[in-house]
Amino acid sequence: MAALLCFFALGAASWLFTQHNWRANFHIPEVRIGVSLTPLASPFLIAEHLGLFEKHGLKVSLFPCASSMACTQLMLSRDVEYATASDSVVMFQSFEQSGLALLVSFVESDNDLKLLALSPSNISEVSQLEGKRVGVVKGSASEFYFDSVLIANNHKSLDVEKVYFQPHELVPALLSFRVDAISAWEPMGYKADLQSTSTVKNLGTLGIYQHSFNLLSTTPYLEFAGQEPVYLLKALDEAVEWINTYPDEASRVIAKRLNIPLNQVKWSWEDYVFRLSLGNSLLSNLQLQARWAQAEGLVGGAQPDFRRLLFTQPYQQIVALRD
Repeated sequence: MAALLCFFALGAASWLFTQHNWRANFHIPEVRIGVSLTPLASPFLIAEHLGLFEKHGLKVSLFPCASSMACTQLMLSRDVEYATASDSVVMFQSFEQSGLALLVSFVESDNDLKLLALSPSNISEVSQLEGKRVGVVKGSASEFYFDSVLIANNHKSLDVEKVYFQPHELVPALLSFRVDAISAWEPMGYKADLQSTSTVKNLGTLGIYQHSFNLLSTTPYLEFAGQEPVYLLKALDEAVEWINTYPDEASRVIAKRLNIPLNQVKWSWEDYVFRLSLGNSLLSNLQLQARWAQAEGLVGGAQPDFRRLLFTQPYQQIVALRD
């Protein structure tokens, strides 16, 4: 009899354990995130590598995108719930979409955009671009940065011909001398330096543009997401801490994950400031870019209230947990 009772007790315990695991697995939120294939998205790739999403009760699928715009379009079409996006994409989309929600910035760089020229062009400073052709990506951080460099060097009225290209066309245009300079983001600077037989010069001005990568979602989704965004930011916060503690190992992981040379990652790695933030510097950057886009006729309508774009509660909870 005792043996029979023990058998039933073990069977009941086994059933309860199975049911518990089934329920736990059943209730794990499945989160889809569009992630740009760039080292700027390292916190997401490291969080995946270290199992930090699972640690915080999330089942995350990272959907690779070729660009911030592609990731954002995936989110707007509801193929993913979240997207990584550059500040310029956030700004432009804010004029078109009323339901965007920006949860956090996770990396910044004041040296990701560069104004590049080759030594045979004999251009060593911005004033020498007078009458020259400069390749840019229309209505993007590339064009904004170039205009900012002209203003910062008191050459706003410089007679320069902008030649518009798709991003993948910029470096070939420079190397074939179809243009005299290009305004480009990384890794285009790395590729130009690698492929050119001439010295590549950076005519840009360090620090005039704070490029950031941000986590986007939509207000209608977040209103019913509960604590999910908090858990997501917890995982990212731990990933950022790990990156900053083990930068060399992190860069090796990213090179392997993106299947790119380690030297390419290292080229810009020290320029990246990985941290979670959500504050006035981001707002000022968005407002400045918005005024530029309006002046250039790239957007229509009134400037959005970017303060309403910020979905602050999850980040505030993360900050409170740090104290």
